[in-house]
Amino acid sequence: MNPQFPVNRVEMEFSQWKAREERFNTLFSITAAENKSLLAEKLRQFDRIRTKYKSSKNVEEQHTLQILKMEIHRMSKQLYPSLISRILRKIITSTQNQLSLRSEAKKDERNFNSLNEEVQRIGFPDLSEKLKNLIDKEQENFSIPLSYYINEKEKITHTLSFSKNAERHFELDGFKSSMQNNSAPEDSSREYYFKNGQERNFKLNEVYNLLSGRSVEHNQSWFQLDFNDRDASGNYHLKEFRNEYAYDLEKTLKSIPLKEISNTYEMEKLKHALRQGDRVSAVLIKNGRENQIYIEANPQFRSLNIYDRHFRKIQTASSKNQAAPFPKQSVQRRIKSKIQQ
Repeated sequence: MNPQFPVNRVEMEFSQWKAREERFNTLFSITAAENKSLLAEKLRQFDRIRTKYKSSKNVEEQHTLQILKMEIHRMSKQLYPSLISRILRKIITSTQNQLSLRSEAKKDERNFNSLNEEVQRIGFPDLSEKLKNLIDKEQENFSIPLSYYINEKEKITHTLSFSKNAERHFELDGFKSSMQNNSAPEDSSREYYFKNGQERNFKLNEVYNLLSGRSVEHNQSWFQLDFNDRDASGNYHLKEFRNEYAYDLEKTLKSIPLKEISNTYEMEKLKHALRQGDRVSAVLIKNGRENQIYIEANPQFRSLNIYDRHFRKIQTASSKNQAAPFPKQSVQRRIKSKIQQ
């Protein structure tokens, strides 16, 4: 949006009424000029719009309100020829509009608070000021871009998408996340659209781990982006390994001599971090000596990826007692990502 031409909210609401009026005309072959009920509804809507934005500092909105005022006066005279009737109606309508607008303001505040809490619950920083400004513009939909460096090599970019629902309240539709790794240009196009409102809603730390190629557990299923498989639109697939895949994380951890296994609290911390998709620091006991390693969950092969202290992969450890592999089609469900254009 060009800052020299700010959004004219009055014009937008007028256009919404115009579209509604045209639908009535198509359905019933009537116009506001021919039907008193439709004309009265039009007058009510125009009065509401004028009351709602009368304090606007936007010059374009003020010009539109002047035109709207003249149109309201014309319709009022047409519907209520008596001056006394017009005065009484104006008093009653003004009171009704003020009550209605107060109610709308409370609903808008609840809507804003709900969105702001949802955005922060996912893990985004405080976007309340941007969110409030964009909601106040009364657009049908909008987006908020956000980017930052995870470290000196990795940059992550998010685009949050919002739109109005049937009740005319804003909802978070989802967010597209992409990660750029300066040390691995071939992976610079890693991105995925995380749709909101699904059981597998991921937090930002989990999003980063998925884009890094690691697996995340949600509701007893493990998920991993498949960077070797795209759909017809070029979007990555999200692989799912369900509970029946029989990946036993605790049993796999106990299959290697980790120092953390002897401490229940440390073991629980380890499992929690791995389920979030983290690459976790651990201590491997080998020949009586302690060695620092890094591990990450590998549900597809029912194992752990193990790295040395320089992050070089040294081996994959798995539990010998885990069940034999299920047929691929029974345990992996490919979920198409929906990358917004």
